[in-house]
Amino acid sequence: MADSTTVRTRKKIDAESGEPKAAARARARVAPGTTPKPVTTATSPMPAKPAAKKAAPKADAPELAQPAPEAAAPVVAAETVEAPKKAPAKKAAPKAAKADAPEKPAKKPAAKKADAAAAAPEKPAKAAKPTARAAKPAAKPAAAPVKGGQPEKPYYAHASIQELLKAGRAAGVLSSEDIATALASALEANGLDPESPDAFEDMQLYLAGQNIEVQDLDEDEDDTEEEAAEDGPAAAQDDDEEKYFDDMPRAVSNDPVRQYLHEIGRVPLLTLEEEIALARRIEEGEEARKVLEEDLELEDRARRRLMRQTEDGAAARQGLIEANLRLVVSIAKKYTGRGLGFLDLIQEGNQGLIRAVEKFEYRRRYKFSTYATWWIRQAINRAIADQARTIRIPVHMVETINKLTRTARQLQQELSREATYEEIAEAMGPGWDAAKVEEVQKVSQEPVSLETPIGDEKDSFYGDFIPDENLDSPVENAAKTLLSEELEKALSKLTEREAMVLKFRKGLVDGREHTLEEVGQRFSVTRERIRQIENKALRKLKYHESRTRKLRDFLD
Repeated sequence: MADSTTVRTRKKIDAESGEPKAAARARARVAPGTTPKPVTTATSPMPAKPAAKKAAPKADAPELAQPAPEAAAPVVAAETVEAPKKAPAKKAAPKAAKADAPEKPAKKPAAKKADAAAAAPEKPAKAAKPTARAAKPAAKPAAAPVKGGQPEKPYYAHASIQELLKAGRAAGVLSSEDIATALASALEANGLDPESPDAFEDMQLYLAGQNIEVQDLDEDEDDTEEEAAEDGPAAAQDDDEEKYFDDMPRAVSNDPVRQYLHEIGRVPLLTLEEEIALARRIEEGEEARKVLEEDLELEDRARRRLMRQTEDGAAARQGLIEANLRLVVSIAKKYTGRGLGFLDLIQEGNQGLIRAVEKFEYRRRYKFSTYATWWIRQAINRAIADQARTIRIPVHMVETINKLTRTARQLQQELSREATYEEIAEAMGPGWDAAKVEEVQKVSQEPVSLETPIGDEKDSFYGDFIPDENLDSPVENAAKTLLSEELEKALSKLTEREAMVLKFRKGLVDGREHTLEEVGQRFSVTRERIRQIENKALRKLKYHESRTRKLRDFLD
């Protein structure tokens, strides 16, 4: 019914307006670009409203193509110009009718809901909602915690760690030096190794889970945030190393240290991507080596491929080690003067570097130099504890000595004087007293050789100025000699038997006083007889006042 009504209405409008059918069909061909407004006007049963509703397409003309106003030109002009061309217009009429065919189903609901057409301009505003909603997922990754978080360790409850975390959450960034100081205090308080690389690595993972960035104190302040995120906390350290080796003179002397520094200075530093690529090759080579060791029945082709991977992994391992040798030198410089030579420190640090290459996990996206620093420091510290002293001190005792030294130095700064043993023991915590502090300080003393040269001319030795407390002084030796001579003169007035009894009883023979029984057995008499002989000899000596007076002078 709607289709037939529409056709009759169009014919009626054409008849009333006097507009030729070709012009009407041309106007209808432009109408599909417009929404149901022209259709709504055409379905109106009122005969007086067509002229007013023809203006509706003109009002919507800005939304259509530009030729639309020309098609809706004055009706009178269309009648005079288009009249001779009725025959061609009839051929175009079927096409226009076909073009109108798909619009017919849409005209019925549009006619029933005229208010919806008026609300059509508001639809573009609703289309903006998806864009606002799409912005929400973009903000989620920023608030999400970084992957790779580490659960809390028991020693994280220490006050130093809690203060560190509080500062990190406030600033969003922590320096590796602050982390090392706080972590060492917490580990020492829990009886653990303060130089443990695993503990530092776990701490880094935990801070990453808390969205706290780890940076180095030596980083250049002019670096941008993108450079800091890309290079990692060891970028500034690498820059310092480059300056250190660039300042070296070109002409290298015969000094082995300078030759070594010159050789390792030729190897360029690695970027984070290059380190990851080398670490992957090392991992693949290690896996290939394990397959070769476990599977002995491989084909020749597969065996050759695995052997090439193993060799490539070994070459990558060597390259990663050589590129970080200067890092060992920069760390070893801080440990000079502790009992080991510079080359020995470098050698021990290189062993720690090799260990770091074996333990490095590139998937965590940390700079290798930051990770390797802890293994190098641990290797050097253990070497100093084992080799630097003539008398070896256990590692845990070395850590205790270092802690005691730091505490004593801190108290000295606070009190502006040397702290007493009691004050140091109180600052050290429970389980410490003054006696333990004194004992640890005695253990920490360095042994000194008695053959150490003394003076500018070095013609005397340290042992020449140290007295022997077990030997008598020259004055005491002279006094003892004179006393022995006077005793011999006094005993010469007695018989030989009486003199010998007194010497044994008073310890003048072997320095030990013998009992009456022992002296009696020696002379084959009873102990009572020895007592009588002793008393008789003493009475004789008392009668010689001149002898006894000289002996009394030695008592003064």
